[in-house]
Amino acid sequence: MNGFSSGPIDCRERNSEKMDGNGAPSVLLVDDCPANRRLFERLLVKDGFVTLHAVNGKEAVEMATLQCPHVIIMDIMMPVMDGLEATRRLRADARTARIPIIIVSAKTDQEDLTAGLAAGADEYLFKPIQSREFRLRVRSMVRLRAAQLDLERANATLSQQTCILERLNEFSESALSANSLELNCRHIVETAAQLLNSRRVSLLIPDETGEQLRFGYAVGMPGDSWRKLRVPIDSPIAGQVFRTQEEIIVGAEEAARVARSPYESCFFASMPLICEPLNSGSGSIGVLNITDKAGGQEYTLEEINILRQFTRTAALALNSILTRQKLDLTRDSIILSLARLSEYRHKETGKHLERVRDLSVLLARELAGDRRLPERIDEQFIIDLGRAAPLHDIGKVAIPDGILLKPGKLTAEEFEIIKRHTSIGAQTLRSVMSGGHEVSFLQAAMDVAHYHHERYDGKGYPEGLAGDEIPLCARIVSLADTYDAIRMKRDYKQARIHEFARDEIAKASGTQFDPRVVQAFLALEEQFRETYDRHAEEEAETAEVPVLAS
Repeated sequence: MNGFSSGPIDCRERNSEKMDGNGAPSVLLVDDCPANRRLFERLLVKDGFVTLHAVNGKEAVEMATLQCPHVIIMDIMMPVMDGLEATRRLRADARTARIPIIIVSAKTDQEDLTAGLAAGADEYLFKPIQSREFRLRVRSMVRLRAAQLDLERANATLSQQTCILERLNEFSESALSANSLELNCRHIVETAAQLLNSRRVSLLIPDETGEQLRFGYAVGMPGDSWRKLRVPIDSPIAGQVFRTQEEIIVGAEEAARVARSPYESCFFASMPLICEPLNSGSGSIGVLNITDKAGGQEYTLEEINILRQFTRTAALALNSILTRQKLDLTRDSIILSLARLSEYRHKETGKHLERVRDLSVLLARELAGDRRLPERIDEQFIIDLGRAAPLHDIGKVAIPDGILLKPGKLTAEEFEIIKRHTSIGAQTLRSVMSGGHEVSFLQAAMDVAHYHHERYDGKGYPEGLAGDEIPLCARIVSLADTYDAIRMKRDYKQARIHEFARDEIAKASGTQFDPRVVQAFLALEEQFRETYDRHAEEEAETAEVPVLAS
């Protein structure tokens, strides 16, 4: 496999092909005397060698670079470029540096021998040559070269396998740490692209209807256009692979022995194409499309086998995140249902909990880049906040109806009872944590329930905390809850427009609210308006559904 190297084929690769039986070993004869070359040729042909000819050093360097012979027989005294200079140049070029060179010369002085070896020659023979010695020396050099090529090939294979294992290990670690479906899909696509040295790779997974496939992630496609594309299940080619759970490989010569496809190559934007299913115990969960290999090369059988191994690991990772996502959706539904216990007695609250949740997440994402905050907002913080925010008033389930639903002004005693909902909510959630359920969002939910009525100036309840003493999640939910409460119609007040809520919150910056959270709100005010209005429209649509008389 060459998925980690897209450079040109060098002499080692060409010679290794010949040494594997695809061709006889070649010897380059460099001599300006035709008679000498013919003599060398007659001797070498007997041993099964193929000969190449060059008449001077310059021609030898050019031919060696192009033809990559196994051995070079080099004369010294030649026109244009002598043998010593040619030897030095061959040794200086990485493509030819390892080719064995035997100098055959009529110059018999010790100085000439030393100069030849110093230039880089492996052997130095004197003319006139002894036929038997000459043939033995060439055979020895060919065997040496063959052993060298075998070692280099083994090292290259080991290096490639090491790279593959490292990449698969990196993928496994990233898959385990991925906390979102898209991040997991991205890891799968990028790893497949690297393993198969391909520029266009995509992963398709079922959409929410289960009747179409959507793109979980893609590289090599224009912009983000793939995010809106859908592929009907059972349609060529990804839909069919998803349904049958069988790979389809189109247009690869090597792959023709692996899989047959009824599709013509002109049907696809780029060839060859590998369409590989990601299967779990319950069926197919995705389809991996791979094409546009760098250099226009075809996929080898080895690469296809590597892809098959990788997709088994990728399927496990994808199935894990999908299962986790289903559990998260179920858990979030249970949490929201539990939170609604605190609201069901208020018939006018509608989608208050969903709005507070979404508005809180908006604020957290905006605040993530605020370096003035001592707290760190990462993706896990935002996920925990989204789950915790609906539980801010869970303690109200313990407040008597006579007080909770009282249309008029509360007495001082009644207000003290209302204030207890913060401590009751925190105690309820704390008991869940003490039962061994150490879930990060429960800590956030406990903080939100307990402290969302604290004020930045320290005049809130139940603890009278001020400034950064108040947990950040509670400071965020406090503003989101207040915005929604101002805009929402209640029995004792009219609904207010966005501008009124905005101005009231802005005036309370530094007193009721953290100024940094207010600043984030003002930067997001249009998104706040749109979020509130969208949920309000959903409420209206739900309310307008007719009820049939039985």
